[in-house]
Amino acid sequence: MCFPHRFQHLLDEVFLVPLKQILRINAKTRRNDEMLAPERHRLILLELESKGQVTVVELKSLLQVSLDTVRRDLEQLEQEDKIRRVHGGAVSKREDAVTNQAFFKRTISQNGRKQELAMYAVELVKEYQAISLNAGTTNIEVAKRLAARFDKLTVITNSLRIAEIFAQKKGFTVIIPGGYLDHEEFSLYGRSMVEEIMNFNIDLAFISINAISLKKGLTDFRQGEAEVINAMLKSATRKVVVADSSKFETVSYLNICGLDQIDLIVTDSLMDKDLFDNYKKHNISIINASLS
Repeated sequence: MCFPHRFQHLLDEVFLVPLKQILRINAKTRRNDEMLAPERHRLILLELESKGQVTVVELKSLLQVSLDTVRRDLEQLEQEDKIRRVHGGAVSKREDAVTNQAFFKRTISQNGRKQELAMYAVELVKEYQAISLNAGTTNIEVAKRLAARFDKLTVITNSLRIAEIFAQKKGFTVIIPGGYLDHEEFSLYGRSMVEEIMNFNIDLAFISINAISLKKGLTDFRQGEAEVINAMLKSATRKVVVADSSKFETVSYLNICGLDQIDLIVTDSLMDKDLFDNYKKHNISIINASLS
């Protein structure tokens, strides 16, 4: 899909969803954490759009439902000609979805780390809190988990991809401050956005970052995003960085803040043990999501 059409589609989804199509949580649902089928289907399609392929085990973990429920969902989506089922999962039928197998394998590896972080990150959140998420692939995974688990949250984000994930969560108040569009990140930035974010009292900020080091702290190559991150950090009571192990002891060219200004760093099980211990020795609050 070309950008103008995709952008219009996203605007329709996020801002023009008819009230009659908004998901209503049924109090008689079999499990409190089980979403209704339309919302599950939406998350499945978003997952396929970003990855190209997905396994039933991954969807079970993401949606917090049984394997039988996942298989029924995939069967229905295939009947609607939206996906193609394969052994153990499904692939996207969209022409612009990820189809290159080598790239897909790399993406799966990276996504596995990010999903690991996201599973732990949502444990830090409580119903009714105000949460901020800046633009980034790790925060997209966090957003999917939040949508699957919670009914009532206020979310401040500059990411249109994250806003799309929450489009059918009627109980969520989703705030997207105005700004300029970053065509590559599909996010917004700018001085007016930064000023608006600074007016919020945020309970918890999830920060997706480009680089982390003991010497330089948080750094990023995205100038507009760096300003948004700074604003979210200053407005938040608790500041949590979600970063896979590949981001550590790397430096980008824009300084954001020192690690002493961060309450917690959540990383994955592939982080080098000696490096992890070194961060601990420097009194950095860091958690290995797989061991928590």
